[in-house]
Amino acid sequence: MTDHAASAIILAAGLGERMGTAGNKMLLTLCGEPLLLRAVRPFAVHPDISEVIVVVRPGEEALVEAVLAPLERSVRLVPGGAARRDSALHGVRSAVGSHVLIHDGARPFARDALVARVLDAALRHGAAIPVLPSADTLHVKDEMEGLVRTLDRASIVRAQTPQGFLRSVILDALENAPDDVTDDAAAVLASEHPVQCVAGDPYNLKITHPEDIAVARGIARALAAEGDATFRHPVA
Repeated sequence: MTDHAASAIILAAGLGERMGTAGNKMLLTLCGEPLLLRAVRPFAVHPDISEVIVVVRPGEEALVEAVLAPLERSVRLVPGGAARRDSALHGVRSAVGSHVLIHDGARPFARDALVARVLDAALRHGAAIPVLPSADTLHVKDEMEGLVRTLDRASIVRAQTPQGFLRSVILDALENAPDDVTDDAAAVLASEHPVQCVAGDPYNLKITHPEDIAVARGIARALAAEGDATFRHPVA
């Protein structure tokens, strides 16, 4: 699809406290396979991804290597940092592609069409993010729990990953971003570089809370039934 080298960076160094698990939630099993393996595989098999980097918690390298062993492609592990911004920065610094896709390891259903849309927009615009419209009415509340105002739902979108960038753009943005930034596109916007929106994917769930597992099981079974080879894996 493109002559540009693109590196995929999957962030898997978080603690996942909201899942209520003792360890890294990305090492949990989803329908017979580790969540992280499901998150990495779409990038490992994508023809336009020249390298795959997984950012891991120091000390979990052996665990992650074992989880990713079924992949037919080599994956490079990079140690993460104290915050998400640090982990993303470590991954970008390690990448050799002219462009990078940064993806949450807790999103196991990044379909090929989504990856292609983000990469194409990143090549054309230098920064791209997949988004979904908000189906809910959104309000702003004050510190006393009172409603202040209602936002225009038509202009509100929900961010997903992978987010794609010209490597030099995201490297500069992350190096100058505050430690508490939680979204790579937000860091790029703060650097005053425009970010292009592309259509997200409703199946591209981020597993954050325990109740998300049941939803993820349903998505895994639906994708397996569709016959896509990337997602046709154990669905126990």
